[in-house]
Amino acid sequence: MFDRAKKLAVASTILLAAGPAFAGQGQPVVVYGEPDENIRTVHVSYADLDLATPKGERQLNGRVSGAVKNVCLFGADGPRLQSDGYYDCAGEAWTSATPQMAQAIARAHELALNGKTSIAAAAITISVR
Repeated sequence: MFDRAKKLAVASTILLAAGPAFAGQGQPVVVYGEPDENIRTVHVSYADLDLATPKGERQLNGRVSGAVKNVCLFGADGPRLQSDGYYDCAGEAWTSATPQMAQAIARAHELALNGKTSIAAAAITISVR
């Protein structure tokens, strides 16, 4: 069952991927949402990485790993690395990040092969409760 954070993350990913489809139509895409102070979010930039190489992929994996630890390590009640709460959180974060990483890597390979890509560039967003 999707909670509000997952729905927002999925909707954001879809809108980022669909952005080029709306380009040139002159129609702005507006997303409304209520801030939720219980959601921790980290954006992982990969603009400086060459994701068409194994080294770039490893570097991206390391950044996402650090971001997962960053958002999941501390809960409202303090550190939870050794608790099930951390592992549940990390599992959800990786489930969200993995398709975003795959899309970023696919974009890099398409760009390297063709000199252009139809896949929109975006940062990887990890949001958890």
